[in-house]
Amino acid sequence: MNTKKVSIIMNCRNGEEYLEQSIKSVIDQTYKNWELIFVDNNSNDNSRSIFYKFNDERLKYFFLKKSVRLGEARQTALQNCSGEYIAFLDTDDLWFKKKLEKQLKFFDKKRVGMVISNTIFFSKNKEKIFYKKKPPTGFVFYDLLKKYFISLETLICKNDFIKEISFKFNKQNSMISDFELVISLSQICKLEYCPEILSKWRVHSSSDTWKKKELFYSEKFFFIQKLDLKNKELKEEKFLKCKKNFFEDLNFSIVLNKLEYGEKRMNLIRDLISKKIRLTKFITLLAIILLPFNLVILRIYRKLFDINP
Repeated sequence: MNTKKVSIIMNCRNGEEYLEQSIKSVIDQTYKNWELIFVDNNSNDNSRSIFYKFNDERLKYFFLKKSVRLGEARQTALQNCSGEYIAFLDTDDLWFKKKLEKQLKFFDKKRVGMVISNTIFFSKNKEKIFYKKKPPTGFVFYDLLKKYFISLETLICKNDFIKEISFKFNKQNSMISDFELVISLSQICKLEYCPEILSKWRVHSSSDTWKKKELFYSEKFFFIQKLDLKNKELKEEKFLKCKKNFFEDLNFSIVLNKLEYGEKRMNLIRDLISKKIRLTKFITLLAIILLPFNLVILRIYRKLFDINP
């Protein structure tokens, strides 16, 4: 049985609303050899008081005297981790009791550096199981470039592989620090999947995921633009093709996001023409833009099929 320590990174910036539930879901783990690295990003709410309600020496508190971007805060957390494994839990998300116990078993396989599980996305009124079928496993670098499919609260990484790539979270990034880590690791190690629901990702209106979508897209764009192959066994031609498809899909999402936020139709069409988007998606997006009552239709679609705040 795996008895090595897990360092759990929890970054907090005014996260009082759900914080007690999140920390309790760590305390309740059946696997006991862990530490919680809690980085308080200069919060001015009751986050500190809530943290100190829990009298557990495995909980380690670090306060930043000035607010920094999430990438820099995560790097502070990573520098203070002493575990052989690194896991992540945000202040509004939850783990089920056997999360660590179940997933750590998958690291026994050769060259496995990341393990994920199934999870539930939930809001006040709705919930949805994330994976309907088994996601890709093994060396998934190309798969992740085609379609990123990892939810952070499910992820556990082997620290030796993080050290192998000399990874540092980019202090300029606020939105994609986990994306950056996973893409980098996927070049040198394997991903495994535990087919059980072991966590919950909370959808709510105060989350930066919903408030800062444009920043999320721009950070992704610049990271992939600068991305180089670390593993020489990966094929350059396939990488460049995946990179091209990634940008085309990202451009589709950017224009669609502008439509949902009320951008004028002619501006959207100009934006659509100026961006590189694969033909099928271009036609789809143009049809949506020109469709009468398009915003109403999009809202109905989101309500029926997506989890939104």
